[in-house]
Amino acid sequence: MSPASRPSPTERFRPPPNVSFGQGVLGKILGGVHRFLNLQVQSVLRFLVPWLAARHGRLLEVGCGARPYRHLVPARCRYQGLDWEKAGEAFGYREEEVTLFTGGTFPFPDGSYDSLFHTEVLEHIPDPGAFLKECRRVLAPGGALFLSVPFQARFHYIPYDYWRFTPSGLRLLLEQAGFTGIVIRPRGTDVTVAAYKLASLAYRWLRDGTLKGKCLGLAALPMVVPALVVGHASLAYGLGSPDDCLGYVAEAKA
Repeated sequence: MSPASRPSPTERFRPPPNVSFGQGVLGKILGGVHRFLNLQVQSVLRFLVPWLAARHGRLLEVGCGARPYRHLVPARCRYQGLDWEKAGEAFGYREEEVTLFTGGTFPFPDGSYDSLFHTEVLEHIPDPGAFLKECRRVLAPGGALFLSVPFQARFHYIPYDYWRFTPSGLRLLLEQAGFTGIVIRPRGTDVTVAAYKLASLAYRWLRDGTLKGKCLGLAALPMVVPALVVGHASLAYGLGSPDDCLGYVAEAKA
């Protein structure tokens, strides 16, 4: 493995996986704790949840991974997951009832789906323009697209992390793929980013195998919870500048 592709210490200490904790009381409590601790996830969910609630018909999730949002899909939708055939080898998860493909052409006919979404996927695609054209191809005329991408995020899933997108870049790619009615929104502000970075730093220190790292992590903990409270407030009320945010969500029509 070359130095460029070798996981860094930060990458080895990945944040907790984005998983579903179930729909029972305990699952909802654990899910709430997870969303509180992970501002990136919460910043996606505040847009994804209402978008999914409005869906009907045939729904495709591309790059579905461990399908953490499957439980949010309404029962009236016919859900289909799609993922890269080497996802288990590269990213460490394996899911049943998911169609696998080579990473090129989606294995579905034109206009197969009424809605399509992918979250934190586009930065892992070597050719995002071609990928979005495939998303457009498998959507029926007037079909709905939702996507999220990170902006302020660590180098992750090394070496399969290629891009960071600005709103201008996202809009250009979506227009070139043939989408219309494009709406792009920031996920948080610089205040959200500051809170997220402090929590991530404390987490990395606590996961450090050294006594120094654990001491630094414990020393930072009293600052983490207040910072996260402020971070969530910044998501809810737009405190700070949206030009330096955690990421973006985009909605568009085929």
